[in-house]
Amino acid sequence: MALIESLILISIALYLIYKWSTANYNVLRERGVHHEKPFPLIGNIKWSILRQKSSFLDSILSNYQKYKNCKIYGTYNFREPIIFISDLELIKKVGIKDFDHFTNHKSPFTEVKDNVFSKSLIALENQKWKEMRNTLTPSFTGSKMRLMFELINDCSIQGVKYLEKQTKATDNNELDLEMKEYFTKFTNDIIASTAFGIKVDSFEDPDNEFYKICKSCTKLRGVLIIKALFISVLPKLSRFLRMELLSSKISNYFKNLVFGAMKYRAENNIIRPDMIHLLTEAKKHFEETKNERTGEHAEFNDDDLLAQCILFFLAGLDTVSTCLSFTAHELLENQDVQDLLYQEVLEIEKELDGKPLNYDTIMKMKYMDMVISESLRKWPPNIILDRVCGNDYKLTDEEGNLIVEIKKKEMIAIPIAALHRDPEYFPEPGKFLPERFSDENKSNIKNLSYLPFGIGPRSCIANRLALMETKAIIYNMLLRFKIVRGPKTTKNMIKSIKGFLMQPEELFWMKFIPRDI
Repeated sequence: MALIESLILISIALYLIYKWSTANYNVLRERGVHHEKPFPLIGNIKWSILRQKSSFLDSILSNYQKYKNCKIYGTYNFREPIIFISDLELIKKVGIKDFDHFTNHKSPFTEVKDNVFSKSLIALENQKWKEMRNTLTPSFTGSKMRLMFELINDCSIQGVKYLEKQTKATDNNELDLEMKEYFTKFTNDIIASTAFGIKVDSFEDPDNEFYKICKSCTKLRGVLIIKALFISVLPKLSRFLRMELLSSKISNYFKNLVFGAMKYRAENNIIRPDMIHLLTEAKKHFEETKNERTGEHAEFNDDDLLAQCILFFLAGLDTVSTCLSFTAHELLENQDVQDLLYQEVLEIEKELDGKPLNYDTIMKMKYMDMVISESLRKWPPNIILDRVCGNDYKLTDEEGNLIVEIKKKEMIAIPIAALHRDPEYFPEPGKFLPERFSDENKSNIKNLSYLPFGIGPRSCIANRLALMETKAIIYNMLLRFKIVRGPKTTKNMIKSIKGFLMQPEELFWMKFIPRDI
C-alpha cells in the first residue's frame, strides 16, 4: 500500500512539475511568433548544448537562418519566451527610437537584490541606471583613456618580455603557447593596474593574490553560467536561498582592496590615473549634484563605487581575453593580413623613433583598426543582445503594421553574431577580410548590421578601454613575433566551439617565432 501511495505522490509531483515547466509555452504561438516546439523545462535549449556536443553560437546562427524571411522569431529559454528581432529597422526601433521601453537588461545581478552586484551599472534599471551611466560616462572619454594608456602599454611590454624569455628557453627558439590563459593573465594585470591601482606580473608571479582570484572566477565560468540560468529561471527561490554568483570571499577581497587603496591615497595625497581615481571623482561630482534630483534616483556610496570596480573586472576579464585570442588566431590563419599589419607596426615604430607608444599614435593606426573591427565582426564578444520590455508595447513596422505585442517584463533579443555573419550584409562572412572596414568600404556597411558593443544609450560604456587594451598588446606582440600555426592549433574554429563558452575544444594554441629586428 505504501508503495502505491508513493507512486501516486511521485506521479502527482512529476505532473505538477510538467505543468509548471510548460505553463508559458503558449505565449509565442498565441502571438503568431514562429518558433520550434519547446521541450518541457529546458524549452528550446538543445540537449546537445548542455552536453557540450554543439554550441550556443551554432544554435543562434541556425535559428536566424531558419527564420531568415521573418522579421522576428522566438525561442524559449527554459520557461521564458524570448522574441528575437532580426529586421534592422525593428532593431533600430527597440534599440534607439523606443529605447525608453527597452532600457533594462535581463541580469541575474538584478535578481540578487541585497548583493553588491545589484548596484553595478549592468544591473541598475530605469532612472537609476540613467543617472549612474551619466555619472560614469566622463570617466571613459578619450582624454581619460589617454591618461590611462601608459599603464596599459606597460602591461603589454611586460607580457611580450615574458614571451621573449620563454622563447629563448626553448631548444628551437620557437614557442608553442595556449593564448587564452596568456591573454587572461594580460587582462588580469591591466585590470589590476587600471581599475584597482596595484601592479602585478601574473606571467612571472602567477601565485599573486589578484591572479588567484581571477583564476577562481575563470575556472568557475561554467558554474557561474548555471547559477545565472538558475537565478533567471527561479529568481524568488534564488533570493530565498540567498544565492550569490560570486562567493563572499571574492567580494570581500575586492572590498578590502578598493577601500584600502582609497584610504591610503587620501592619507598620502596620491593621484593615479586609474579607475579608482576616476570613480572617486565621479562619486564627488554625484554628491555635489544630488540635490538637483527628484523622485527615485541612484545612489553613489562606497558600495556603489565598489560594485562598478568589480563589474569592470568581471566584464573586462573574459571579453578582452577572448577577443584577443580570436584576433591572434585569425592573424595566424591569414598570414597576408598579419604581414600588412606588421608593416604598419614597423611604420609606426619608425615614426616614434625610440619614444614609447602612446594613445594618439595607436588610435590612428588604420589597418590595426580594420583588423580589430573584422575580428569583432566574426567573433563578437556578446553573440546576442538582450533587453527587457518596460511596459506593454506594440512593435510595428515602418508602415504601422503590427508585428507583435510584447508584454511588460518579457524579453527581446538581437542575434548579433548572426547579423555579423549574414552574407546580405557581409559578403563571404566566413572569410576574414579587414578591408570591409576601410575608409572606402565601411560606408557600405548597412546601419545596425554591425553591433560589437551593443546599440543605443545602453551600449558598452568601456569600449574605448577594451579597444585600447587589444591594440596595445597586438602592436607589441607583432613587433617582436610572427604568429603561425602550431601542432595543437584548432583546424576548424567554428566547429570546435561547444557549449555556451566561446572557445574551441583544443583551446587557443599557436606558435610564436621571433622576428629579426
